[in-house]
Amino acid sequence: MDYFTIVSNFNKALKNTQNVYSLLKKFNFEGTSFPGKLLRKNYKNFLSDAQDYAVSDKFAITGTNGKTTTAGILAQILKEAEHSVIHNELGANMPNGITTAIALGLYKVLKDNPVQRVDNYVIECDEAYLETLFKEMKFDYLLVTNLFRDQLDRYGELNITKKKIQNGIEQNEDITLILNADDPTLSDIDSKLTTKPRKKIYYGIENVQFSGYDKNSNSPSEIVHCSKCALPLKYDKTFYSQLGKWYCRCGHIRPQPDIRADVKMFSDHFFLYVTYNNRFYNFKVNLTGLYNAYNTLAAIACALVNGVERRFIDKALENYKPAFGRNENIYLNKKPATVYLIKNPVGASEVLRGLKHIQDAHILISINDNYADGRDVSWLWDSDFESLKDFSGNFYLTGSRSDDMALRLKYAGCDTSQIIIDENIKRSLNEAVDKLRPGERLIILATYTSLLTLTKLFKKMQK
Repeated sequence: MDYFTIVSNFNKALKNTQNVYSLLKKFNFEGTSFPGKLLRKNYKNFLSDAQDYAVSDKFAITGTNGKTTTAGILAQILKEAEHSVIHNELGANMPNGITTAIALGLYKVLKDNPVQRVDNYVIECDEAYLETLFKEMKFDYLLVTNLFRDQLDRYGELNITKKKIQNGIEQNEDITLILNADDPTLSDIDSKLTTKPRKKIYYGIENVQFSGYDKNSNSPSEIVHCSKCALPLKYDKTFYSQLGKWYCRCGHIRPQPDIRADVKMFSDHFFLYVTYNNRFYNFKVNLTGLYNAYNTLAAIACALVNGVERRFIDKALENYKPAFGRNENIYLNKKPATVYLIKNPVGASEVLRGLKHIQDAHILISINDNYADGRDVSWLWDSDFESLKDFSGNFYLTGSRSDDMALRLKYAGCDTSQIIIDENIKRSLNEAVDKLRPGERLIILATYTSLLTLTKLFKKMQK
């Protein structure tokens, strides 16, 4: 097959994918995965061919928590630096969703100029599918945020998730790893590879000051054993869960971060004081939660390693808008609401940590147990809902596992007279919003498929 036929077939595949996506949108479907599924079936080498359309670095981002926010901030930084970027911004991070995002992005670039190229790919990838992605595409960087217990029915224990990531790394000999130094489970992520060791760049937090933000974390912690001698690790400082300044008596110790930060946390923002290559930077970030300090630092690490100027990072942090459900502030029928995705004990506990002292608010919690959420909802019992026991507002509980959530709040010590249960998500949301008084805010905590349902309802209430 000659070159021009190959290019013609590629462009035709892009147009067909755009047409399928547009049709789905007309019928109010999200269309994040199905177009990619069709494309992968009919054009098996699409991702392999698509990688050549990026002329600069390709970034893959994986890990248990923080993938979407980290990828979103990095993409925003690169765009502010006037790079053209393709990014699966809607968070569809399995192969079909990634294929959809790349195809739609390339269609926009190539439809008016077939010889045009993009600068960067920033692709968030589910840990379980990293090997599949890396068999089809080669990336320049892989950023791993952290490893926590998450959907045990899908991923299994941490060592299984870790092995899946290692299998992905095995597919790419020349990739550079950007790793969270504070997570000891990542310290040997490139060990036992059958090919050469990968170049590693570490980022981490040195110190945290708290002002108007709860300094005590009740996130469940893994008992992490030393990868060298198998003894339980010790800590000089713990930030949350197993993240901190760790060491072992055998001499194995947390790597010295190449990009390190001191953090000052406030209730509605934080500051990062970053050091890299003997240069010092300070950034104000209008997000909440220590977990977002890690996410932001990870994105900044990628940018600094690639020589992005500080002014572009500043502008990106000023302009960044959280992805849906990631500390997203919205208005529903002109009333304020904040939306959080919760999906595992550590992530949920850190979100709840930031809500512990919230006032003039009510909380809607929507828990589903569909495949994408994880069928096993036992993680609710490991999450720190005890932090809500003195909450004075109402709890609106909905979704297929609303009864389980009600039982969890009862055992957390919450006032059961404040609990209102309705499995129907639309009805529950309408009631919660209708009963908001002036000056009150609705806090929404939702699992993934609940959030998809809620997002459709939000659009109707924002018109």
